[in-house]
Amino acid sequence: MKRMLLAATLSLGLVAPSAAQPPPPPVRLAPPQVISSQAISLDQFTRGTLRFVILHELGHGLVDLYDLPVLGREEDAADRFATFWMSPDDQGEDGTDAVAAMEWWMASAKQSGASREQLPWWDEHGMDEQRAYQIACLLYGRSPDAFGPLAGRLGIPERRRMGCQLEAAQNSASWSHLLKGQVSQLHNLDGFFTNLTYEPAGPATQDAAAIARRYKILEEIREIVRQFRYTDVNTTVKLVARDCGESNAFWNTKADQLTVCYELINDIASAGYATGHR
Repeated sequence: MKRMLLAATLSLGLVAPSAAQPPPPPVRLAPPQVISSQAISLDQFTRGTLRFVILHELGHGLVDLYDLPVLGREEDAADRFATFWMSPDDQGEDGTDAVAAMEWWMASAKQSGASREQLPWWDEHGMDEQRAYQIACLLYGRSPDAFGPLAGRLGIPERRRMGCQLEAAQNSASWSHLLKGQVSQLHNLDGFFTNLTYEPAGPATQDAAAIARRYKILEEIREIVRQFRYTDVNTTVKLVARDCGESNAFWNTKADQLTVCYELINDIASAGYATGHR
C-alpha cells in the first residue's frame, strides 16, 4: 500500500523558480505492462482498476468537502485526479496500476458492444475509450521515456503527444494549487478522522470481499484522507466496502462517505479474465 507524503506530492505541480537550474528528471525505463497489455496480470488488472475507481471517487469527495471549483465536467476532473495520484513518482508509484485501469476502460468499451447510435453521448461521463486515452495521455505527459511505448501501441500521434506533456503539467499544477492549502499539519492534529468498515459479504461476493481486504483498498484511502485537514462542518470521512445490489462505487455528499461495492470488484475481475489477463 502506498503511503504518500502529501506535501511532497503536491509540490510536484508547484515548483518555485530559483536561480539554479534543477537537475533533469531521471530517465524511466518502460515497464513491460506499457509495452504489452498481456504483461498485466489479472491481479494487477483488478487492483489497478479498483485503485483508480476509488481515487476517482475520492476526487469527487475532495471537490465536495472543500467546495473546489471545477472547470468542465467533474467526472473528467475526478479521472484526472486519480491519474495524477497514480502517476510515476519517487515514492514507489510506477504508473503501471494506472495502465491497468486504462486497459479496463478499453475492455469495457469492447464488451459493451454499443453502436455509435447507442452510446450515451449525453452522459456526464466521457466514453470509455476517451477515458482510457486520457489516462494514457497524462501518463505519457508525466514520463515520455517510460510511456512512449504505450503511446505508440495506442497510436497516439506525435503532435498529440506534445499536448499530453502540457496537459500533464497543467493537471499536476491544477490539483496542487487546489489542494495545497488543505494539507493537514501534524502538530495541529487537524487531519480528517476516518471510520473504516468492511461489511460482511453475501454468497456471491465472498471472493470480492476477500480481494478488497487483501488489497487494503480502504486503508490506502484512509492514509490519504488523514493527510487533509478537516473543515468547519466536516471532521469525519466514512469509508465502506459492502454489497450494494449493483456494480458501483460512489461518494455520498450528505454522509461524507465513500462506498465501494463488492459487485464492482467481481465485474472488474471478470472483465480482466475475459480479456485474457491471468
